[in-house]
Amino acid sequence: MVNTNSYSNASAFPKLMTQESSLQMDPRLQRILARRQHGILQEATASSAPDEIAVVAKVTSQTNWEGLSEVRDPFIIGEYNKKDHSAIVTGRIPASRIEKVRRLKFVKSLKAAQPVQPTLAAGVQETNARPDLLPQQSLSNGGAGVVVGIVDYGCDFAHGNFRDQSGRSRLMSIWHQGGARNPGGTVRYGREYTPTEISAALTQPFPYDALGYGPAPDTPRSIGSHGTHVMDIAAGNGGGSKVAGFAPNADLVFVDVLHGDVPFTGPSVVESSFGDSVMLLEAIEHIFTRAGDRPCVVNISLGTNGGPHDGSTLVEEGIDRLVTAVPNRAVVISASNSFDDGIHASGHVTEGRTSDIVWRVPFNDQSHNEFELWYSADDRISLELIAPNGDSLGTIPPGSNGEVVAPDGRVEIFAANRLRDPNNGDNMIGIFLERTAPPGNWTIRLHGTSIASSGAYHAWIERDNVRPSSFAPPHDNSHTIGSISCGRQTIVVGSYDAHKDQRPISWFSSAGPTRDGREKPEISAPGHAVLAAHSRTKTEVVSKSGTSMAAPAIAGIVALMMGEARARGISLSIDEIRDALVKSGRSGPPAIDDWHAQYGFGRVNAAEAVKTVQDKAAGPIVTSATLGTEKRKAAGKKERRRRA
Repeated sequence: MVNTNSYSNASAFPKLMTQESSLQMDPRLQRILARRQHGILQEATASSAPDEIAVVAKVTSQTNWEGLSEVRDPFIIGEYNKKDHSAIVTGRIPASRIEKVRRLKFVKSLKAAQPVQPTLAAGVQETNARPDLLPQQSLSNGGAGVVVGIVDYGCDFAHGNFRDQSGRSRLMSIWHQGGARNPGGTVRYGREYTPTEISAALTQPFPYDALGYGPAPDTPRSIGSHGTHVMDIAAGNGGGSKVAGFAPNADLVFVDVLHGDVPFTGPSVVESSFGDSVMLLEAIEHIFTRAGDRPCVVNISLGTNGGPHDGSTLVEEGIDRLVTAVPNRAVVISASNSFDDGIHASGHVTEGRTSDIVWRVPFNDQSHNEFELWYSADDRISLELIAPNGDSLGTIPPGSNGEVVAPDGRVEIFAANRLRDPNNGDNMIGIFLERTAPPGNWTIRLHGTSIASSGAYHAWIERDNVRPSSFAPPHDNSHTIGSISCGRQTIVVGSYDAHKDQRPISWFSSAGPTRDGREKPEISAPGHAVLAAHSRTKTEVVSKSGTSMAAPAIAGIVALMMGEARARGISLSIDEIRDALVKSGRSGPPAIDDWHAQYGFGRVNAAEAVKTVQDKAAGPIVTSATLGTEKRKAAGKKERRRRA
């Protein structure tokens, strides 16, 4: 039962206490600091201590960031960008020092970690990825010599689909970010398990106990363990289930972003985190490091709803830098499953007028709820928040923030009207309703204080898998792809039903474009009722549906393309990989003239994508058996000179 305390009386709503914010800081950080002033401290996570915040930042000096005494476990993500003199970095900072660090001149942007949660498919034959359907003389060999990285939760290393013919593990590494750190280990937090440790555990009667890691026993909310299912679609070899995934000969690296004690049932599941944006960046960096100079594709079937949806978040920029640092890298992300959830609203506000957005919070909601709105830097919009009983709690002008404090001193509502985000220059409104805030229809009234641009805005509700809130209908289902699915260098995947002759788009598959008008998702793959590895069974499979299942199909196809390129002695840039997938897109059914907001450029055709690699190849064929490290480096240099 929701505790509405004094809010049950129609006239008892406390008003917003507003103040101008001299430091235009990330609203999530502002909320944390506001709660801290009222004695509510940040809880510890797998990577951060109590009252410590995991952050991602853009800085002009890597050395200065690493030298800050406030920053624990600093990571440098990708290479220094010489064009804008910046680096993307992560770290953990005491909450009490956040404002000081943000004010440092070399810190251009500082963001709090955001939870990322699992979304929920394959069709090797339907996509022409089966070996006998690939082009003649294909040398892709099931992705041999390629590393497939999975960032997810729940890796069943004991399933037969992830073991070679001798019974040894195909996994190069499992990094359990929520595990107890191994003294002398190679990771800065959590626990990394080596191939030797994993294979040794497989010889024991109870391998999960022997290793000290394993997927949680299945519950109604996690049948088959998400990460196990995803990894099998991308690169399972069929050793247990007798049905192989897309790249069965690739090597595997798994990063488990799940905290070990995350619940799957009950009220506390709502705020359980499957990792955060900081840990996500560090996971990708880890996988590329483990891959070394081998081709590598990373699959991310995780996401959130909030963010500017224009590719400007530090997480997206960090991923972009990682995949463009060297050839033969790719990151594939699911589009999300939010198309029909009512999580997006858009409109215009004119100067001197108002525009209302109705935000519906369900009764018996036991979670906190988040709202995010983005609009042009040239406009000024004031925020008025109206409670479900019709009371106006007050107005927050641009550049200010406000909070509602309950009689017992708890912060029930925090709102920020922030000007000029440092990454895209736009303005942003963030509203956070704590779990004790009353349910019902909240009205967000936007006042056009000064409109020099179009007055256009886009708003999103952050993801909640148990009792989600939504906007009042009619819904605008455009721009519903995930917040980390809008990067410029990632490959984003929608889901369709391969079991039906019409190949209909999945009803849940989120739609583009991005807020800045770019065409994402790029491609679609089967995402309905996909049978793949079922955790803790060693040989069995389970059915799952979602863009989470479509994305690893594309990751596996990318591994086939990389395997073909590697065998032929050439390298592939992320642009070449994306272009080949886009050009492979099929229509009819359905009829797609060009780009479709959910299908992307059509249904993927693995055979055509691999043929594009064959067409690009020049010179003699070099097999994986004879292609040593030095020869691969020389071939890569030759290809870069040819493209130049």
